[in-house]
Amino acid sequence: MADLRRQVKAVEGEVAGLHARLGISEADYRALFEHAGVGVAHVGLSGEFIDLNSHFCEYLGYAREELLGATFLKVTHPEDADPNLGLFNGQKWGAGGGYRMEKRYVRSNGEIVWADLSVSVLRDADGNPQRFVSIITDISEPKKNEERLKFFLGEMGHRAKNLLSVIQATSRQIARTTKSVPEFLDAFDNRLAGIAAAQNALIRHDYIEVDLAELIESQIAVFVTPGDPRIHVDGPAVLLSPNAARVIGLALHELATNACKYGALSSGNGNIAIEWTVTDEQFAMSWTEQDGPPVTPPTRVGFGRTVMERMVAASLHGAVELRFPADGLVWRLQAPLRSLAS
Repeated sequence: MADLRRQVKAVEGEVAGLHARLGISEADYRALFEHAGVGVAHVGLSGEFIDLNSHFCEYLGYAREELLGATFLKVTHPEDADPNLGLFNGQKWGAGGGYRMEKRYVRSNGEIVWADLSVSVLRDADGNPQRFVSIITDISEPKKNEERLKFFLGEMGHRAKNLLSVIQATSRQIARTTKSVPEFLDAFDNRLAGIAAAQNALIRHDYIEVDLAELIESQIAVFVTPGDPRIHVDGPAVLLSPNAARVIGLALHELATNACKYGALSSGNGNIAIEWTVTDEQFAMSWTEQDGPPVTPPTRVGFGRTVMERMVAASLHGAVELRFPADGLVWRLQAPLRSLAS
């Protein structure tokens, strides 16, 4: 402590000399020091704090007395300690005039904050360092924005790869189940329309979450005009993750495609009820067709049925039931509610 007091006295003496040279009073200097809009600290040659202004202390959540005598490592994030020490020692033993870096500080409550650190070295007439003056500016919010942007770009790249994989798999499956180029193009265009509709719903919600009712509307709109009386939709508000929205969207598109070709939407009398419920952390959804042409169960399992049953069940860790009673197709999904958010 005696050594710290000597350093503080030395700083006070230098400051007094500076006051005289600048023609300002010590009170004025202290007011500027204390009320600066940035954190300012005087640091000794061992890295210890020998003076700090109020902004610096408030930024880190400490009282001035708690930091006096402690080194800057006390409030430095462990991962930034070595880089900071390297620059500090390089200036102490070299002839430079200071350094600048972006670093993380750890506040008294454990919160991590980012700051732009600018350090000047005060030397005597012989070039020997006397102390360091550190100025820190809060850059936590710009850093958060930067991290969010990096995350978003990474997610966009990841989702683009996934989407291309879905389209590639779709094209191969359709190629195995169609017999001519026009038939392939017709089926492929329909699949792309469904994928595009789901993607549009995701984009409107920043790839974070999609309302199930909106997803259903976007898929059905590919086939019928909005408000078509043959479509009945009912269920509570449910938000879907991008993965769940894409999988359910593909299933809805397959169901609607089949309904238009062979089922309830292929005649003016048919109708479809799309309903869902949430109970005891379980999600249940159904697509029920009625009053359309008599249903004939398919004789083979194509890509569309694979999507409606296996892909949906596997992706959502649930179970899918697909039945073909004579009066109309019935598709039911049951899955843990938590799977809709992952």
